[in-house]
Amino acid sequence: MESGKLSDNFSSLTENIKDYIDLQIDYLKLALTEKISKLASYLLIAVIVFILVMFLLLFLSLAFVFWFGQEAGPFWLGALIIAAVYVLGGLFVYLRREKLFINPLVTHLTKILMEGNDEKE
Repeated sequence: MESGKLSDNFSSLTENIKDYIDLQIDYLKLALTEKISKLASYLLIAVIVFILVMFLLLFLSLAFVFWFGQEAGPFWLGALIIAAVYVLGGLFVYLRREKLFINPLVTHLTKILMEGNDEKE
């Protein structure tokens, strides 16, 4: 009679272990889905903001070129001034790329990917 209870207990234990493993797999899938969706939304917002800033710079540049052409000198000189400003801005961004972009990006991505690990422990 003892062997019947032992085999029932063992089969119940194995069934519970299988259920636990299935639940852990489901939890990991949900956590991964959440992190991927946060990452995708972050990247989408960054792309939209980048496009809007580029359009803003384009229209401000054109406005300056036309203003400069009417008020101070030829249009081509205004375009050269804007080109010089862009070159200087690009040089500044290149020299400061770690502090301006790489470090904040790595920090934010680490927060997104590593959050929630403390909840499980």
